[in-house]
Amino acid sequence: MTSSFNQIETLAIGDELLVGKISDTNSQFVAKKLFNLGLRLSRQTVVADDFSEITEALKEASQRSKVVIVFGGLGPTSDDKTAECVGRLLGCRIVEHLSSKEKLFSFLKKRGREVTPATLKQILYPEATEVIPNSKGLAPGFYFQFQKATLFFLPGVPMEMEAMFEETVLPNIRNLLHVSKLWSNTWRCLGIHESQVQELMNPVEKNLPEGCYLGYRTFFPENHLTLYWAEEKKLKGFEEAKIKIAQILAPWTYTEGDRELEQVLVEELIRQKKKIALVESCTGGLTLQRLTRVPGASNVVWGGYTSYQVEAKETMLGVKLKSPEDGVSQYCSTQLVTQAKKLSGCDLCGAVTGYMGPSAPEKDSMGTVYLSILGNELTEKKLVVPTSDRVRAQWGASSYLLQALLQSLLEK
Repeated sequence: MTSSFNQIETLAIGDELLVGKISDTNSQFVAKKLFNLGLRLSRQTVVADDFSEITEALKEASQRSKVVIVFGGLGPTSDDKTAECVGRLLGCRIVEHLSSKEKLFSFLKKRGREVTPATLKQILYPEATEVIPNSKGLAPGFYFQFQKATLFFLPGVPMEMEAMFEETVLPNIRNLLHVSKLWSNTWRCLGIHESQVQELMNPVEKNLPEGCYLGYRTFFPENHLTLYWAEEKKLKGFEEAKIKIAQILAPWTYTEGDRELEQVLVEELIRQKKKIALVESCTGGLTLQRLTRVPGASNVVWGGYTSYQVEAKETMLGVKLKSPEDGVSQYCSTQLVTQAKKLSGCDLCGAVTGYMGPSAPEKDSMGTVYLSILGNELTEKKLVVPTSDRVRAQWGASSYLLQALLQSLLEK
């Protein structure tokens, strides 16, 4: 671990975080930015909009860590209690921040809105603290030292929080903590279970020097492995470990780094100057949607067919089947991809059929997927997506289709 491990934590405030309405993406953003400096969060905490809970959480965090980053509760509504809570904690007044007040008045005037006690509430801050300017919004943040820690308070709105964190908080953290370089490399794998990855990595893990470790993450249906390296004097060992891990995971790795599967496929299509067309049944167009999220996809993605029912398969692509049951089969997927290539004229085509639930025939289990890929040659695959959840099964099926298409491109 780095020397700054167990020194930084986040505290997110808000009832909406505890009832599942929103997720704490702010902590995720902060964790990524800190990691680039060689730092790691030691803890993430979420509390309700309650004076006693907020106060207790602040006291506990400031005894554990050197830096505490707090999100939320700085807005104009009745459930925004953070500034008042800090004022009580420090025994100081809550006052208006004058430059933020001028900005607020100008903002309201341009929109023809009146100044109200509620709108003024968001520019209040504890008098005993230092203000953090808000370049993207109206509510200022603030920071101060308390017990062992420096505490930074930011709005919960991600756009505002992110700008304030990078402009003010991050430079302060650099000064407060010893920052050492942390190297890393990530392998994104598909088609291997997390327990299998662990078994394969056991010999590697045993030989890692102190301060270097492996991190495992499952993002269904993928499994990601990251090598973290904090030994600057032993970078040769880092390169050697990377080579060894890459060799072990080669059968399942689709990329090293942070690129998503669809991005890797689109970039490879662009590199090879090839166009792609899809036929999706069980995934309902999800695979095509994933591809079109990638910048530059319009250069290589021709389009696709969402032929869900048997009738649609015949009407759209001329694939005639004897019964509805034949609509999920290797034969059907192959006929669909053959017709798609003929009609689109694309260099690479893929088709998928499958059982996403809630039931499947005796011959197949739920999650069974039939893939057919047609480029220079035809590739047929049958696999089972290991989940009983329909949405996850569709995502998994689309991932395996993307992987099969990528493998077809990379085959020599």
